[in-house]
Amino acid sequence: MAQSERGRNDSGDHQYEEVSLIGKGAYGVVYKGRDLKNEGQYVAMKLIRIQNTEEGMPMSAIREISLLKQLEAYEHPNIVRLLDVRHTPVLSGEIQLKLVFEFIDQDLTTYLEKCPPPGLGPDRIKDLMYQLISGVDFLHSNRIIHRDLKPQNVLISSDGQLKLADFGLARVYGFQMALTQVVVTLWYRAPEVILQAQYATPVDMWSCGCIFAELFNRRPLLCGESDIDQLIKIFE
Repeated sequence: MAQSERGRNDSGDHQYEEVSLIGKGAYGVVYKGRDLKNEGQYVAMKLIRIQNTEEGMPMSAIREISLLKQLEAYEHPNIVRLLDVRHTPVLSGEIQLKLVFEFIDQDLTTYLEKCPPPGLGPDRIKDLMYQLISGVDFLHSNRIIHRDLKPQNVLISSDGQLKLADFGLARVYGFQMALTQVVVTLWYRAPEVILQAQYATPVDMWSCGCIFAELFNRRPLLCGESDIDQLIKIFE
């Protein structure tokens, strides 16, 4: 599925060149890319489409992106850096957003898969959890609930630094759509989210607990195949 290393640039954006496809999901498409105006350094580019309005980009999306850019000023060590935001019209009713992030080549799932037996030691688990909670605390302190914490959204740099990704974007591209199409997300989802009840910051702590168990077991703790099955496994 990966594109050639020659890259391509179909969007008319002459700063960022697509190198290879990282993944597709309910949220959109993510590419590994190069920043041609910054010595060709690698970046991660998330392309998402949002519904346009008669007045242009929805205010909710503008507010969300503005908040993300404000948070970037803090340069928190456990939050992936948002480097740039671009937007282009796609269809009359849609706008494509290109969110450019620092590139980190592995997530927590890959990190655990590469970990040799017998697995992570207690000190390493403690360090990872400290970094995870530090990042979550920063988001909560700025009134952001991640709502989709899972190993695929937890990145690990080559020097062992943990960074949260995909936070604060849920309202931009419609969280209900994201909730229904990716089963794996169920495994880290708090009961109140599954039951579509009111929820707040504790849902992220539930996800952290699921990740904590996975660091020890090297496999997910609660692997439901549907909303109902997930609730049954939680109650059991």
